[in-house]
Amino acid sequence: MTQLVATICQCDNKPKVIGLTDRMLSSSDMTLTFERDEPKIEIITNKSAVLTAGTLDEPDLVREVKGKARGKEKIREIAELFKEEYQNLRIRHIEDEILNPFAGIRTFTDYHEKQRTLHDSIVFDLNEKIRKYCVGLTLLLIGMDDQGGHIIQIGDPGIWRSSDNLGFLCVGMGDRHADNVFAWYKYQSAISLNDAIYITFEAKKKAEAAGGVGQATDIIIIDKDGIELISQETVSVLEGIYNEREKTRERRGFDKSITELEIQTKKMETS
Repeated sequence: MTQLVATICQCDNKPKVIGLTDRMLSSSDMTLTFERDEPKIEIITNKSAVLTAGTLDEPDLVREVKGKARGKEKIREIAELFKEEYQNLRIRHIEDEILNPFAGIRTFTDYHEKQRTLHDSIVFDLNEKIRKYCVGLTLLLIGMDDQGGHIIQIGDPGIWRSSDNLGFLCVGMGDRHADNVFAWYKYQSAISLNDAIYITFEAKKKAEAAGGVGQATDIIIIDKDGIELISQETVSVLEGIYNEREKTRERRGFDKSITELEIQTKKMETS
């Protein structure tokens, strides 16, 4: 599995979205897990990106949406593209893994036409398998448009949900550990960028206790000017600050090591 965290920061009327991911990848049956060398971040447009959690078997889904999203500025329009492609993917999987092997039926269209000729028990069993089928892939779409910052989760069975009003979202193996960090700090989006970045980082570190969460960390910032990747040097400093604060085993407010931290970034462009 993995751990994804996103936050919205609106300090000084300059909204920004922070996205964080580890680098852990796993096969759909969880028999293979490893950390990759590159960030698990796919730039969709110049003001939106998607982070992935779950199976490593579906890279085409993101690529398909990326092609269709060219020229689109509304984040919710991009979310609709992801929803449509996710539903199409799920249908193909169900046809290949349920309808064909269990009933010799190749497509959903054929299934709807043949339902009347199938025994009720077979129809019931197939419908239950279809209802419970899980692709095992969660997408975290983050971005900026004229309405501000957005955090949107796309997942089974092909739906999307917004966390814009909440201001943060944690997805992955350690989401309960990560959620507790935001609860403790009583997170509100009207805080400084440095404070928001540190809370996001601490949430990921706490999530590592759940297992299945990678050690490497990548963080991006999205605002009206585009997308920037926080340098690994800055991530290392955040790690040091976290470790030092953990020595006291007490959570406390934000000291100068956080508020005065110089955040080094580099621009990320769409490919």
